Amino acid sequence: MNKTEYPVYGDSVFSQRLENGLHVMIVPKSEYYKTYATLAVDYGSIDNQFVDPNTNKVVTLPAGIAHFLEHKMFDKNGYDAFDLFTKYGSNANAFTSFTSTNYLFATTNHVKENLEILLNFVQEPYFTDEKVEKEKGIIGQEIQMYNDDPDSRLFFETIANMYPHFPLNKDIAGSVESIQKITAADLKLAYQVFYQPSNMTLKVVGNVDPDDIMQMIMDNQAKKQFAAPTEIKRVFADQQPYDFEKNHRETLNLSRPKAALGIKGITPLANGHDEAKQELTLSLLLTLLFSENSQIYAELYDEGIIDDSFSFELDCEREFYFVMLAGDTDQPERFIERLSGVVKNVDSLLDDLAADFDLIKREKIGQRVSMMNSLEAIAARLGDEMNAYTNLYDEVSIIQSIQLTDLKLAAKQLFNADAMTSNIFI
Repeated sequence: MNKTEYPVYGDSVFSQRLENGLHVMIVPKSEYYKTYATLAVDYGSIDNQFVDPNTNKVVTLPAGIAHFLEHKMFDKNGYDAFDLFTKYGSNANAFTSFTSTNYLFATTNHVKENLEILLNFVQEPYFTDEKVEKEKGIIGQEIQMYNDDPDSRLFFETIANMYPHFPLNKDIAGSVESIQKITAADLKLAYQVFYQPSNMTLKVVGNVDPDDIMQMIMDNQAKKQFAAPTEIKRVFADQQPYDFEKNHRETLNLSRPKAALGIKGITPLANGHDEAKQELTLSLLLTLLFSENSQIYAELYDEGIIDDSFSFELDCEREFYFVMLAGDTDQPERFIERLSGVVKNVDSLLDDLAADFDLIKREKIGQRVSMMNSLEAIAARLGDEMNAYTNLYDEVSIIQSIQLTDLKLAAKQLFNADAMTSNIFI
């Protein structure tokens, strides 16, 4: 088992890849009563087209199948996995993103029992035609709920505008129509391809002994028989980076208009630790420009163009990255115009923000140190293969190394006027 120590913070990260390929990461926090664990599968909503290892042919499964599979994993023959977690006093949950599916629990006792449940229910699928049909109604209601939420629609439709020919143009949960096409056979195929131990990462953070927990996990895996691993071959259509809708306007009869400006990442991100630095640099850039303490935010707020509903988001994943600026506004056209102006003139703006940049860096470092008190935050930022498992502790030194010149380079990479799309709901 590998051990990386962070003596400044009094923490260590233990990691090991088991014989079956399962990657295990453990951060012991003996001063805590709680333990948090998450089992992540490198399989999300954009991964619905891939090579079937049984036929060696490309298959396309219905949109929303990764999220549907997440729901069905809890439903077993005669019981629900949630009930098992409740029996041992833990809170369990799951969520699907564009690129991953995550199963998790938090508990103050019976850690091993809960870990057994987590590993067993995710690694022992159970699908029937009857149960799949029943689930369609439940997920359909969930989809309709999000469709009725203007903020959710603004977010996903702005992404779809940027990526009209890429799976990001579909909601994570799919559509009411697409989930009707999902069959038990589809779920079994998706499970076979993506739910291999070698495509999973188990993270445990909390009041545990790493050697003891690692042995328990190894014993659990040794009792199971897994199919021989197969190469996962995802398939994505060739993209024309600038071929997307630049301006969209829609009437929803809202009490107040909503507006969003999306900026599509065109230039590929780096790999490994360099990717982690790029992402942190972009995050610093956005915070410097658009956080509540920024000069630009204050000006836009005073002009009545934005209010406290304004937000910015950076999403960097395998296959894509983008930025979104969104909020409620009585001046949606002005909202788009002013934010687009910031993007187009960012280089000159940064020259006047050197002092603010030093403050933002200290703030970001302080946030990272504060996050070290959250088991969930530590687990969420233990990194992944894309960033060479750069974790929360590593991020502090990376942030310290970032200079204003790095932000200017990042701005030139991201803030491309031809890579922007606007979306207005009125």
